[in-house]
Amino acid sequence: MWKLIKNAKLYTPELIEDTDVLIVGKCIAAIGKKLLFPDFVKGDVIDLQGKTMVPGFIDAHVHICGGGGEAGPSSRTPEIQLSQLTRGGTTTVVGCLGTDSVSRSMSELLVKAQALEDEGISSFVYSGAYQVPTRTLLPTLQQDLVLIKKVIGAGEIAISDHRSAQPQIAELEHLAAEARVGGMLGGKAGVVHLHLGEGKQGLQPIWTILDQTEIPITQFMPTHINRTHSLLEQGIQFLIAGGCIDLTAGCDDFPAELQVPAVLHLLHERQILNDRVTVTSDGNGSMPQYNEAGVLVGMGVGSVEVLWRDVRESVLRFGLPMEVALRTITSNVANVLHLEHKGMIRVGYDADLVVLDEDLQVQDVWAMGIHMVDNKETRVWGTYEKHRGP
Repeated sequence: MWKLIKNAKLYTPELIEDTDVLIVGKCIAAIGKKLLFPDFVKGDVIDLQGKTMVPGFIDAHVHICGGGGEAGPSSRTPEIQLSQLTRGGTTTVVGCLGTDSVSRSMSELLVKAQALEDEGISSFVYSGAYQVPTRTLLPTLQQDLVLIKKVIGAGEIAISDHRSAQPQIAELEHLAAEARVGGMLGGKAGVVHLHLGEGKQGLQPIWTILDQTEIPITQFMPTHINRTHSLLEQGIQFLIAGGCIDLTAGCDDFPAELQVPAVLHLLHERQILNDRVTVTSDGNGSMPQYNEAGVLVGMGVGSVEVLWRDVRESVLRFGLPMEVALRTITSNVANVLHLEHKGMIRVGYDADLVVLDEDLQVQDVWAMGIHMVDNKETRVWGTYEKHRGP
């Protein structure tokens, strides 16, 4: 099918005013002004009349097959549904396990990722869970990376957290070495996606590995870096040294200066907001609610829609340039994770596109050329969602 999207204010993430985009099948076939269909083609024409169009968002940390469980079996979150992702502008998702690798498994994670792809979006997974030695599909992490297409790295591996397996340095070294060689052999990033808790060690185990081995700093992708002031400062030093850092959106209970909009502003002001900074939602994980006595009084589920909400806020409230903010959930993620044909609006890339209205809210979403969200209404539903289209 051919589609011609006309008169867009296009961020590729770089700005191009009044531009047309031609989609053929799943791919972007042409970008330019006053494009036309060939004489032999009859396709759909969508006139955006100057609205903003950006690359589809990549959320590289979502508990797609459910998360939680720390407050007992009833606190396990349900599987995510397709429209939860698409209505927030996410067209590519990376699934992970968390604390619970007993009632959740890598097999479940992989099958759920394939289900989401069958329903219309792109999906990948990390192999593993909090624990080290970690859970894998095949006997070794290296085999997972080489032989299973959707596996792009290891994670989320927990360090500096009371829920971690308290891994020894040698165990983390071995895991990182396996991820590196497996990534090389499989043509993938092979990153180690690290969950950082509030523990006193912070990033020190990773610095020790970098000091003692030949493993490069870019092999690690630590997340939740904005969890505490101390961890953020460590993350900034990690970034300056050449590493990648991942910020977690939706942390409304954090101090304002640790929330994504303010942190992106801080990094930009210090001129270190580069292509190794990413933002993820940690979506579909559990959100326990405690009273003043520390007693659990309720449970919530993390939303994936906070991804764009927080990045949008960095533009509107802190004046971050749109192209700079967008990179943290598009091209930067694609570069760090080596996701081909993702994260940019470019000829030959997948037709993953998001249209924003005058208030920069998500209005339309295309994933691999399919119109998933039309004028803020879900057009394509997941197989078992309650409110399905005609």
